[in-house]
Amino acid sequence: MSEDISLRITGVDPGDEIAGARKLKIRTTRGEIAMLLHESKAREHAVLCLSGAIGGFDGPSRLYPRFGLELPRAGIAVARLDWRVPNDFSECLVDAMAGLTFLRGIEFQNVTIVGHSFGAAVAINAGSLGQNVSGVIALSSQLGGAHTVGDLSPRPLLLIHGTADTILSHESSKTLFEHAKEPKTLKLIAGADHSFSAQADEIFVLARDWIASHQPPPSERKEEKHGR
Repeated sequence: MSEDISLRITGVDPGDEIAGARKLKIRTTRGEIAMLLHESKAREHAVLCLSGAIGGFDGPSRLYPRFGLELPRAGIAVARLDWRVPNDFSECLVDAMAGLTFLRGIEFQNVTIVGHSFGAAVAINAGSLGQNVSGVIALSSQLGGAHTVGDLSPRPLLLIHGTADTILSHESSKTLFEHAKEPKTLKLIAGADHSFSAQADEIFVLARDWIASHQPPPSERKEEKHGR
């Protein structure tokens, strides 16, 4: 018998606002999911950020807080999600799907998922399942759990990996790239470690520009909303 990993959202409790982010607790039938939401004026495009196996809100080299400070100025909301049960792939995948459902419930029909390491594999898997996913960025991805990479198409995929990663070899992202279908992009960062410690600015610009360039045109977004 397959494991039951169903989840239902039962409510959302807003908390304090810190540095432009609203603390949220998403109440579910499997426990509470913590999220920081950086809102934008437009309700068209959001980014869902997933960290590594130990969880947290910040991502590699504090990439996600930087997203939260800068992307809303361009009309892109940022949701930073923490795991209920860190390092449990099935539970974390459910968390990611709940995050997508929450964003869809507040009218975000186009969501780019960004994940790091363990979270990158979760992002790839969730990206192949979520109805409102418009693209996936996988940073320093592991292979385990990312077997659905071939199912992402026609959603675009950006794989970023450092060639000096001693935790997960960049060969992992090369393998995922080989199994993925178009549209797909692989960026290998020379000398970068697992968390891009010395390349934080480069990774931010690369991801930010990719997100901006892969937003659905406004006319398509409006037609999609009217068609639902």
